[in-house]
Amino acid sequence: MRNDEEEHWIQSIRVGTIKYENILIVPATIDQVSDAANVYRLSYDESLNSGIMTDSGLEHWMIENSLLPKSFYTSKENLNKSIDDLKKRLFRNRSSKSAIKSISAELTNTRAKFKDLLAPKSKMSQNTCEFIAQTEKLVSLLHATTFKNNKSYKPANMNIVIEIWQESLASESLVRSLARCDIWKSIWANKGFGFSLFKNKPDDDLTINQRNLITWSRVYENIQESMDCPSDAAIANDDMLDGWFLIQQAKREKERMEQEAEEIGGRGKATNAQHVFVPQGADNIDLDILNEGQQSQPIHNIIEDHNK
Repeated sequence: MRNDEEEHWIQSIRVGTIKYENILIVPATIDQVSDAANVYRLSYDESLNSGIMTDSGLEHWMIENSLLPKSFYTSKENLNKSIDDLKKRLFRNRSSKSAIKSISAELTNTRAKFKDLLAPKSKMSQNTCEFIAQTEKLVSLLHATTFKNNKSYKPANMNIVIEIWQESLASESLVRSLARCDIWKSIWANKGFGFSLFKNKPDDDLTINQRNLITWSRVYENIQESMDCPSDAAIANDDMLDGWFLIQQAKREKERMEQEAEEIGGRGKATNAQHVFVPQGADNIDLDILNEGQQSQPIHNIIEDHNK
């Protein structure tokens, strides 16, 4: 991305408003966000009481009616695990250009399989309590925050406004790229010195783009402070960095389990042993994690760990 494109995105996110011709969508206030959350709750309960399926209920119904494979949950779990494993392999093979190319291709293919697995459900997801409630929540927020020619704008058909709002959302990949770029880093470095990151009014909530940009800025800041900080090239590769997150989380989890084992009653471990002895009665310890350091925690949870 060119520098001018980066700056355009960054300044648009900082302003917080979405402009399209004579239509303006402003950041929601905290009260408006609270009202919208109540709209979601009421809509969900109404749909549920009307017999509309939940997201998980739709999955079970589709499996029972052969609209999804009976192996859906197993396949979903295995594909997620394969994606995580490939990301870890990508980081471990970061010094090999040929390996990076090969593993990246495998990741693309695996993601395509995952998308194909979910495709039948995606076509019917609008018939769930969650989708209906989320749509009504969004419409209520846009009703409160959309203006046309400086007047409140609440058209009977909100499709055009929803489309404008959706197109304003930065993808995760884009947000991560913006959080790493020099333009934003110079702004981020000056926070807290009587300097506002965003133009929002005191009662405004953060926009989705603003919240995501702050989250990733903190993540990258914490990575730089890590004793095991990866190279700039690894940080710039989203999948490779995700692999680093997963590996670091596995290390921390294994250390926690080893400490837990020691506290329960000691351990028998040879100097170079790879397995930890767990005394009788330690049923709450996951031996797979203890011995292999394996984990399947989602990336977003791992990111939260880095933000602590």
